[in-house]
Amino acid sequence: MRNKKLKINLMLLMIPFLLILGLNACKKDSLPDDVSHYTCPMHPQIKMDQPGSCPICGMDLVPVKKETEESTANDTGNEHEGHDHEGSTAKEEPKGIKIDPSRTQQIGLQVEKVGRQDLSKSFLLQGKVAHDPDLWVAQKEYLIALKLGDHDLIKSSEEKLYFMGLSKEWIRLIKKTRKANLGFHIPTPGEPTFFEAFLYQGDVSLLKPGTQLEIYDIKSRKLADGSIRALGTMVDLESQTVRALIQSKQTLDLKSNTLVQIKVHLPMGKHLAIPKSAILFNGDHNMVYVKSNSGKFVGKIVELGKDAGDYFEITKGLEEGEEVVTNGHFLMDSETQIKMGGQSSHQH
Repeated sequence: MRNKKLKINLMLLMIPFLLILGLNACKKDSLPDDVSHYTCPMHPQIKMDQPGSCPICGMDLVPVKKETEESTANDTGNEHEGHDHEGSTAKEEPKGIKIDPSRTQQIGLQVEKVGRQDLSKSFLLQGKVAHDPDLWVAQKEYLIALKLGDHDLIKSSEEKLYFMGLSKEWIRLIKKTRKANLGFHIPTPGEPTFFEAFLYQGDVSLLKPGTQLEIYDIKSRKLADGSIRALGTMVDLESQTVRALIQSKQTLDLKSNTLVQIKVHLPMGKHLAIPKSAILFNGDHNMVYVKSNSGKFVGKIVELGKDAGDYFEITKGLEEGEEVVTNGHFLMDSETQIKMGGQSSHQH
């Protein structure tokens, strides 16, 4: 009898404790009415019933609201709607996602208008003070051919000089002066200094004889202004480069084969362009996020033209005046995957 009474008393004491645990469990499992679940901005496959940290990266979980899921479902469900019985087409709302303004601030989202820009490109070439004994000999052979008056030998010598990188204008100058240019191979007091630079084959089409440039030493100190006098006529198979012959505008006290840097700045004209920071490079295509008139962010595939430093020319996919996301689009892409069920939405 005594043991039975003791058991009853213990049960009575545990009832309040069990009720507290039950209430806490209900409170812990319950979600706000407008929240579907919590997920990680970087790992949308994580779905939790309560706030906390991502088990993969430790980032704070963010709520996914039910109304977002519903609106996404409606957008998907209405994808083929908008046609009446007579075949007319209503103006459809662009697909995309709408992000709360507080969330855009949180991910540091910034936009910039697409416009026509004065594009230019700057790059450095590696070079050296010219020293080419073979070219010196070829010039001397040409002068001997001119002296002999042998037409076939003259033509053959001219072709050899052209093949070795001298422009036709330069060859005519040698013919006129009847003098081999020693300064082209060995620095000569009182004569302009000549250099050889090596262009990657993709840059050759951007340059031509007369292109202005700047010459620097290996410590990036400017030595002189200069210009391209001639371009080589073939690509070196090992380095995949083409030789450029460059003349400084004054004499420099440098020894043969001294290494230099050649800085080229090329105006490229006015083109429709966006910052490189706006582009998501996705292997087989390039994408940007555009802010629509309704405030949604829509993914668009774009085709790129000229590479101009911090900008890319846009040849297809965007129009002047559209607003593209230039910062925060990586998190934007994650946000899209969260709200679109793990798939980024984009338009062609």
